[in-house]
Amino acid sequence: MKLKDKVAIITGGGRGLGRSVALAFGRQGAKIVLAARGKGEIDQLAEQLRALRKDAIAVPTDISDEDQVNHLIERTLEAYGTVDILVNNAGARGPIGPIHNTSLSDWERALRVNLTSAFLCSKAVLPTMMGKKEGKIIIVATTMTLRPNLTPYMVAKAGLIHFAKQLSRELKEYNIQVNVIHPGVMDTRMQEEIRTAGTQAIGTDMFERLKEEGILQSPDEPAKLILFLASTAADGINGEYLSFDDKAVKSLIFQT
Repeated sequence: MKLKDKVAIITGGGRGLGRSVALAFGRQGAKIVLAARGKGEIDQLAEQLRALRKDAIAVPTDISDEDQVNHLIERTLEAYGTVDILVNNAGARGPIGPIHNTSLSDWERALRVNLTSAFLCSKAVLPTMMGKKEGKIIIVATTMTLRPNLTPYMVAKAGLIHFAKQLSRELKEYNIQVNVIHPGVMDTRMQEEIRTAGTQAIGTDMFERLKEEGILQSPDEPAKLILFLASTAADGINGEYLSFDDKAVKSLIFQT
């Protein structure tokens, strides 16, 4: 198994891509720590994993809160003694609308949930990873294509790309690989919320068309990219931005 006995923290682990990653990691032998604000969802998934004879715990966490993030890491170390993999997946779409109608509080909240949270979680696991000179950090961003009326979300996700590249340079001597992905447009609750906001609010009918045409992909597909990056097969990949929409990236995954 690709991740046998590896300890993996997955933020936003209760649904969507996080859920798919947890199940994929569990099938490959990882010990799973599920973190999310929604206690019911991660408790249910942890029970499902344990029913499949996989090792998993659920730790309710607001990853934008430093004290709660530190508790998440403490709970992980209590349960498993180490951290091998961090998947910074949690996020929120933030306000939908033109920037001149965006409040400061909504702007700051979007950056805190989508960008600062990755800083807090990464910072918290680094003492353990640096101590043993081994680790994987995978960050979920989005496309670099401009999406007007989703500016706070898009700016935060763009920040994640540069954060991953900066962090990869700092941690190279510690054998810690940090990479960031664009998972493509997935059929998730966030996509449903965007479609519900309507074409006028978003400024495009693209997302509605993707749904109608059946093009939105299952989160199970980009989860394969995250599994690949978490495995030893990706040890030579560091500081990269990989898009699941890229045919070369898909080819790399399915060849390993």
